[in-house]
Amino acid sequence: MVSCVLPFIKKAALIMKTEVVPYDPAWKDKYLNESLAIKQKCGDKILIIEHAGSTSIEGMAAKPVIDIYIGTRSLSDAHSLIIPLTELGYEYYKDFEDVLPFRRYFRKFVDGKRSFHIHATHAGHYFRNIDLIFRDYVSVNKTAAKEYKSLKLRLAEIDFEEPQGYNHAKDELCLRLKAEALKFFGDMFERTESEATYLMHKFSDESSLKRAEFKMLREGNLTAIRSDIFPGFSLNRALGISKIDNEFLDGMEEFYKGKPGKFALQIPPELMNQETEKLLSKRNYSSGNSWVTFYRDTSPIDSKGTDLEICEITKEHAADFAYILNEVFAFPHEFDGVAASTVGTEPWVHFMAFDKDKPAGSAGVCITGATAYLSFANVLPEYRNRGVQGELLKLRTEAARKRGVKWIFVDTGEDSEEDPNPSYWNILRYGFRLMYNRPNYVKVNEPEILI
Repeated sequence: MVSCVLPFIKKAALIMKTEVVPYDPAWKDKYLNESLAIKQKCGDKILIIEHAGSTSIEGMAAKPVIDIYIGTRSLSDAHSLIIPLTELGYEYYKDFEDVLPFRRYFRKFVDGKRSFHIHATHAGHYFRNIDLIFRDYVSVNKTAAKEYKSLKLRLAEIDFEEPQGYNHAKDELCLRLKAEALKFFGDMFERTESEATYLMHKFSDESSLKRAEFKMLREGNLTAIRSDIFPGFSLNRALGISKIDNEFLDGMEEFYKGKPGKFALQIPPELMNQETEKLLSKRNYSSGNSWVTFYRDTSPIDSKGTDLEICEITKEHAADFAYILNEVFAFPHEFDGVAASTVGTEPWVHFMAFDKDKPAGSAGVCITGATAYLSFANVLPEYRNRGVQGELLKLRTEAARKRGVKWIFVDTGEDSEEDPNPSYWNILRYGFRLMYNRPNYVKVNEPEILI
């Protein structure tokens, strides 16, 4: 794919080369020092700030310019950074708003040389997240890194007719690698979440399963769960789905046959197309709200802390854990035994926040080999906005890292003005990449008519 770009380039007028230099370990420290100055200057308008671009990839040849990505809660917050960043020595390029209206773009020159770029966007925007997903993928995939580095070095030898010629010449390869990166992490998420969901329920005893009227199906990577005492699809859903066809749908409808209320298929976006939508519609599935998928590496999280005590728990607190979990999520307490069964069980690590001796919130992480899934996060209403969720994210990430995990995954509901979701923003604040919104295709079982 790359070779077809180069012949076209060689026909261009020989005007401008792009400086590409070997990787410099000092780039990391330059970013850290600059980001600290930016955070001190801009304050709470910044939700998350990160080192991006080739200078953030160890061993990668790059232009000697540090790319800094700032995520904010809104475009207006990104726009509000213009004055403080200008005072910090940055130049704001308003003309670029015409090209990427969702971004605010800045440059800083040091000793006459362009040294820093800032790209400020909404923290959940695709532009920001796909570039960071690309960065993470190239950082761990040697083949992709070699291909990308080779192209950059070849392009550095070419004179380009336009200032953006070098960047445009990388587009074809970058788009392919970004698609590979999204599939790489997306597939890893689907496998990890499905296995963790299976391990949420595997250890329940027969009496707990009977009390919850609970059933589970596990076939390959597919996990389907069912609870007949709960009408919503949170406890009635299928995930780890790899195909949508009549055979698969027949199997799902047989599993959920007779279940009162709803069940949902959580379908990866790559499986959705016009044919799939037509098939689902024909079988009376409708698209419900999406769940948002995220991943992150297990590097340390710097949380703001909390005034509550948080510690790892064992079976001693299993009943408390299950009770507050089901209270917060409005699940029936007949499900307590199932939820409690995970506490103190080897794949799972659980933490609980305490106000003196009173449980205030809790969360778990399921270790699935080299990956982990964050789940069960909850805080009682009277203890919210006290930093508990951030500390729970931090401690679970540390627990996963200590057990050899490289990537952690989590999902949550969408955020909107009509239905705000604080968890969405907490997840972004602590460095998770938003991969995609995964639709829930919901079917409502019709009541059986007895004749």
